[in-house]
Amino acid sequence: MKFIFQFIIISFSSLIFVLSNTFKECQKPKNQGNQLEGCPNGTLYVSQNDPQAEFGTIQSAVESLIDDHSNQYILVGSGSYHEVVNVTRKGPLTIMGVTSSPSDYTANTVHLFNSSYINQTTQNAFQDNADAVVLTISPSRNASLVGSGPTGAPLQPLFGNIDFRLYNIDIANRATVNGFEYTSGDTGPSAALFVSYANASFYQCTFASYQDTLYVGRNASSIFVGGEVVGSTDFIYGFGTAYFENTTLSSRNTGGGLVAWKGSEEFYGPDTFGAYFNNSRVVKAADANTTLNLTGTRALGRPWNNQSRVVFMNTYMSDIVLPQGFIEWSPSDPRVFPNVTHFIESGSYGPGWNPSARNYSVESVISPEEAQSKYSVSAVFGEFPNWVDSVYVYN
Repeated sequence: MKFIFQFIIISFSSLIFVLSNTFKECQKPKNQGNQLEGCPNGTLYVSQNDPQAEFGTIQSAVESLIDDHSNQYILVGSGSYHEVVNVTRKGPLTIMGVTSSPSDYTANTVHLFNSSYINQTTQNAFQDNADAVVLTISPSRNASLVGSGPTGAPLQPLFGNIDFRLYNIDIANRATVNGFEYTSGDTGPSAALFVSYANASFYQCTFASYQDTLYVGRNASSIFVGGEVVGSTDFIYGFGTAYFENTTLSSRNTGGGLVAWKGSEEFYGPDTFGAYFNNSRVVKAADANTTLNLTGTRALGRPWNNQSRVVFMNTYMSDIVLPQGFIEWSPSDPRVFPNVTHFIESGSYGPGWNPSARNYSVESVISPEEAQSKYSVSAVFGEFPNWVDSVYVYN
């Protein structure tokens, strides 16, 4: 199958991400009966209203795939899909949303959502954050479990998908209370995305909830290019490795931290976990309650355990950012250890960048040269990952 590549270069320091239109011809809306033109051979088609489609739900298409190591592709037609999707297969899988503008996440036409959350007041020992997720990339429920405390759920001797890719799909957990979507604040953990024991990359996708929106867990490696993450309390969290490039980070409210991360040298070894943000934006969400004044309230992150690592590089800080930047976990349990906890900024700018007010007992500021040396994609992952879209190139 021959693909047509068209590139839009996004500014970067020493690494250039070239926004891929790898599947532009496949994703382009077409006349009924022709939607699979330009797609890889064998692509499955999901649609709620196109008689050409073999499947009406994304999960039914995923479940139909042979569980081997072959490359598989799914194209999803425009529409809103109210379902839960679990990907457990090990072989490479690419899921694409139909769109006429693959470079612009605001033009996405495929919306995946569900409505669930964990009530932490009544939560029992058998419930876990993994039980309230819209899209999960993980080999099993046990592998998805978050667990509790600084160390989390027990380690699992398995690995799931080696190369999962998602293009131009919006994912939201619209938690409901008494039958109505709860839009006033946090309900409890209610994730849009979980990635555990897997490699996954996401291109111009959005993830929305309130508390704990996006989780990259044990032995998980993920890259997010473009798109948006929306939430309020600890809405990006985990203890794998997550890299965000040119991503909008939108706060509906400002409980906890934007990021809550933990590390474990027992499992990963040193310097192989963390949450990294480059050329991104920290802003108030467009759908935040208009009566909320979030100025100076958005903490960039807090340590889920004392080995937490969060790095912001070349990122726009709007006026919602807390002047001191990062915070402790809590006054009674700070979880900040010198040379163990790593909260870092480099090249921050905008009204929320206040170097004289930053708390340097919690975070540090480094030069762009040091950031590039230590926290480029290749430095973080050991090499440029082979599970990232191949048209992403070095400068």
